[in-house]
Amino acid sequence: MNVAIIGAGPAGMSCANTLLTFGLVPIVIERSDHAGGAQRTNFHPNLWLLGAPEETGMQMTERLSRHFAELPLEFLRNTEVMAVHPAGKGFTLELKRGEALRSLQTDAVVLATGMRPRATPKLLKLAGESERVIIGPLSLAIRDDIRASRVLILGGGDNALDHALFLSERGNTVTVCTRGEFSARLQFREACARQPSVTLRRECRPIGFRVEAGQILAEWPDAAQAFDWLLVMYGYEPNTEIVERFDRAIRPRRTKQGHIVVDLWQRSSVPGVYAAGDITDSPQPSVATAIAQGLAAARAVERDLSQARQ
Repeated sequence: MNVAIIGAGPAGMSCANTLLTFGLVPIVIERSDHAGGAQRTNFHPNLWLLGAPEETGMQMTERLSRHFAELPLEFLRNTEVMAVHPAGKGFTLELKRGEALRSLQTDAVVLATGMRPRATPKLLKLAGESERVIIGPLSLAIRDDIRASRVLILGGGDNALDHALFLSERGNTVTVCTRGEFSARLQFREACARQPSVTLRRECRPIGFRVEAGQILAEWPDAAQAFDWLLVMYGYEPNTEIVERFDRAIRPRRTKQGHIVVDLWQRSSVPGVYAAGDITDSPQPSVATAIAQGLAAARAVERDLSQARQ
């Protein structure tokens, strides 16, 4: 029996691997040209992953992807899901790769499309105008290119302050600007307070940004300041726009924040549709939880399809 997995990050790869052990046929659909998800550009160690404390997200992705590449399954890369229709007890997926169209019949669908960095439309437009505007923490430019620079970081969480410390240790002067109070862990706030090259600004509300002479000009009501780099660390949002391509009658329920609502077994509100990884409202999104949820979703698929055959 066929199971379509949409997304080839840790959750999707884990789900596919587990489905194979149950004798099912996973078909993994990925809109990019590679497996691995966002961790492919994470140069930080995965401190939450027990057993590999020095392994970076990039190294972990390479390890997982090597295993995934050895699995006997169909991997449809560079492929967009254009529509999902009910078809008897299963589903029909309309796929597009380049100019080629294809229909795929499947008995179940697992959504594993992960998350993306959050930003406003204006900041996304600004990032399109300058490579010195970086959305989210997973950028190799942060590791390799930012030296002896004036850096403005927007956001007040762990990622914002952790990167402020990382950049301050590399000869940069960093200003961290958050609209309210800082929500980062106390250890990050205290470390930043001890670092003279880091300035934390609470209740900081820029009114606009523009690219000028290769720099980023930030404007406040009472002043303007030029920076060499602008980093946007507003957290993440789930990639659940795929749900809008489902027929209305089979669209899984979502939270106000856009996450797919699932039960303990990763079942969505629609029978036959499951979700795993950061696309769900996990209390602690991470590679470890994504892998575990991918496994749980596969187990639920196997149970449900076995019962349907009886």
